[in-house]
Amino acid sequence: MSVEVRRTEHVPEWKIRDVEELVRRINESSVVGLVGLSEIPAKQLQEIRAELRGLAELKMVRNNIAHRAIEKCSDDVKPLVDHIEGQTAFVFTEMNSFKLYKMLGEGKRPMAIRAGGTAPKDIVIEKGNTSFSPGPVVGQLQSAGIPASIKSGKVVINETKVVAKEGDVVSSQLAEMLALMEIYPKMVGLDTRAVYEDGLVFRAEDLTVDVEGLLSQMSMAASQAVGFATEIGYPTQATIGPLLQRASSRARALVVECAIPIPGMIEVLLIKAAADASALAGLAEGGEAAEMPEPVAEEPKPEKEEPEEDEKVEETEVAAGLGSLFG
Repeated sequence: MSVEVRRTEHVPEWKIRDVEELVRRINESSVVGLVGLSEIPAKQLQEIRAELRGLAELKMVRNNIAHRAIEKCSDDVKPLVDHIEGQTAFVFTEMNSFKLYKMLGEGKRPMAIRAGGTAPKDIVIEKGNTSFSPGPVVGQLQSAGIPASIKSGKVVINETKVVAKEGDVVSSQLAEMLALMEIYPKMVGLDTRAVYEDGLVFRAEDLTVDVEGLLSQMSMAASQAVGFATEIGYPTQATIGPLLQRASSRARALVVECAIPIPGMIEVLLIKAAADASALAGLAEGGEAAEMPEPVAEEPKPEKEEPEEDEKVEETEVAAGLGSLFG
């Protein structure tokens, strides 16, 4: 008679403690980020830790522990599991997801690409002079696919050329020449993969926001909204000042137009009256000069004498009106 023996996997005590500690940190933090650590030199990683001090905490764990911890958390945190790959670390912070993503992105530093590495973007060598003295370096540049030559005792790049396209494997010769020319195509730092905040998991592409562009659009929209509200007379904290100024300006214009004598506007009305009187006097003088035409050879017809009499009567009335105006 055979006996079936069942064996259970023994989980080390330190793993259980690490999982429980990670679960506690995830539950207590407002924002939890998952970042990649691939190809970050130890010295640079220490510098990143120092820069994050007081703002965020970086905690590196094994992937299996990260899986176990996230599985023990609430359902809205569990989508973070899909972003665990390669060298992974957690970032715990109180700042919002977008600020965290921006801060981590700005913390990246340029680094030389290694032989056999993949070009993260098109690597372009610009045309122009170099700092190299003529010598074997010219042949090394040419072997790496860089069009170099000697002109006027200087090593120059003859033309602008893409020496590696995005995704291409960089050869050892090209990697050496790029480092020699101080061209660092790679940006190395914490690579944000996903961030959990307020029940939502944001992917890196969700957090890629043109902050300056958004602020510019919001500023323009706010300006247009204030202008529209002012135009339709909609009172708000932002429009009440312009509305009162516009109402005051229109009221003053109405008072002047209708010659309404009210305190504070008398001086303006007198200035306008004086200007109108001066204009009338000028018109009157111009009309009087126009009533003395040069004599003509033909005998004036009786019909044309009547308008002269009418003009004289009108002139008398204008003069009498002006006389009464100036006392």
